[in-house]
Amino acid sequence: MEKTENLELSLLLTAIEQRWGHEFSGYGQAFIKRRIRKAMSRHGLQHISELIPRVLHETNFFQGIIQDISIPVTEMFRDPHFWVALREQVFPLLRTWPYFKIWHAGCATGNEVYSLAILLEEAGLLQRATIYATDFNDVVLQKARAGVFSLKEIQEASANYLKAGGQFSLNQYYHAHGDGAEMKSSLKKQIVWANHNLTVDNVFGEMNLILCRNVLIYFNQPLQNRALELFTDSLVTGGYLCLGNKESLDFSSVSRSYLSITPRERIYRYQFSHGSEGQDAAKTSVARGNQAGGGENSGGAVTASNDSDGGRGVLAIGCSLGGLQALRILLPGLPADFPLPVLVTQHIAPSPSSAMAEVLQKNCALTVREAISGERIRPGNVYLAPADYHLLLNDDGTLALSSEERDTYARPSINVMFEAVADVYGTNAIGVLLTGANSDGAQGLAMIKAAGGFVIVQDPDSAEAPAMPRAALQATKADCVLPLEAMVRVITTQSRLRGGPR
Repeated sequence: MEKTENLELSLLLTAIEQRWGHEFSGYGQAFIKRRIRKAMSRHGLQHISELIPRVLHETNFFQGIIQDISIPVTEMFRDPHFWVALREQVFPLLRTWPYFKIWHAGCATGNEVYSLAILLEEAGLLQRATIYATDFNDVVLQKARAGVFSLKEIQEASANYLKAGGQFSLNQYYHAHGDGAEMKSSLKKQIVWANHNLTVDNVFGEMNLILCRNVLIYFNQPLQNRALELFTDSLVTGGYLCLGNKESLDFSSVSRSYLSITPRERIYRYQFSHGSEGQDAAKTSVARGNQAGGGENSGGAVTASNDSDGGRGVLAIGCSLGGLQALRILLPGLPADFPLPVLVTQHIAPSPSSAMAEVLQKNCALTVREAISGERIRPGNVYLAPADYHLLLNDDGTLALSSEERDTYARPSINVMFEAVADVYGTNAIGVLLTGANSDGAQGLAMIKAAGGFVIVQDPDSAEAPAMPRAALQATKADCVLPLEAMVRVITTQSRLRGGPR
């Protein structure tokens, strides 16, 4: 991002905070840029600074910006394996309390809140519970409070409900009318809806269970720590904290205060009493470690292309239909001393786990793994976009994930990854688009080219699905159009020219 655009973004966020009290400077940079650009596009504006006077003076315009920044993308019983684990690992303890409180932070339109209420009802626990469901977005809170969902949403939820261990039929929990379905009042009675902003608001009571899933991925590290410390201060000793599948307490300021119950589902149990010496020591120790550069998310920093010395570069690869086989040919050709980090977005269906990294690791000299939000990318590593998450890149070379709406009908989207790569690495970026059956990646590849990066497109005649390469060639002038077998030599040469070891 150019310095002027960075300044404009900073001024806009300051204007929002001082005028309306909403603080967004702690959100991940890659995420906030995408959402502000969405707002600009919706209003036909060319510069971020054009948003500022309207944000200051027009209430309705500001509310629209809030909707653009907010991510109300959710669904009932999302990740069924999580709900199974919650029932098996957490509900037995809840049963030992005569009364308990639950905080669902960042509840969006309430889909997961009602999911929780249904499972508590089936476990005979709902009448003992008070569920506090909060979000900073009043519009989505209003929808959540109404509890009305489209029949399509309900139909999609029914399959997940059964996978989550539902004991009956989902239709007994709602009343269908017209083209919608309203959740029954017996579920709503135990839910208290409230506006609460994790960036500025304070502790929310003494909770036995806190759920905050797929919210922290949008925060930078300091804001993640603030939210996690807020949750910690809000939990009773022995209470549970549930995060999203791609979120973690690792390297946070509260990591030593929790015991991991189910690593895959990100369910944690709080071990320390509030204000204990052990908790304070843990926070201090971790904070010092972060400041000193220790831990996975620090050290070996990858510097963005706008640094004075040019920094290192990055190789970004996108593919869809036939892409796995193409990657199995391309990645093993890269040498063990390949000087760049590699980002890969392959269209894959949502699933509890993916064996893609294991498949690609075979015969590959580089380390292959799924991307983790907040991780700093390093040369010699291949980072895969997880199923159902966009892969982005912050200006400091750390990864970001997003579950915002699909782009070109895809999540993860190649366009999203390429756009971030163009922003951060510019002339030091290498973009490669391989086989695929749609046009995703074409627009993003054109952005890498416009930023001065080097772009390679697979020869459509050699691709299993030629539509994607052809769309890219219509969108931009590629530096090379090659079959897979000829790409490795060009990529290796360009990697030395565009950001090899300093």
